[in-house]
Amino acid sequence: MTPDMQNRLIARVVKSGREEFRITLRSYSDGVVRTEIRIFERRRDHDDWGPTPRHIVIGRAYLLEIVEGLLEASALLKSEAA
Repeated sequence: MTPDMQNRLIARVVKSGREEFRITLRSYSDGVVRTEIRIFERRRDHDDWGPTPRHIVIGRAYLLEIVEGLLEASALLKSEAA
């Protein structure tokens, strides 16, 4: 993977007024780039965001299956709400 992709922000998803999910590609100490989904929270001064310890790291081999599972969960929740 190219150096500019090693710590790349992919998406921000608002969780609440003071929290958001950030999806990034991150290079770890073993040299492998993985997908990280981490919750960031707004600092008390409301100008800055900081990472929380709450996160999940997903290796390349599992990413597609997890995305497919999340899409299925979303479809089921939509059908139940209808």
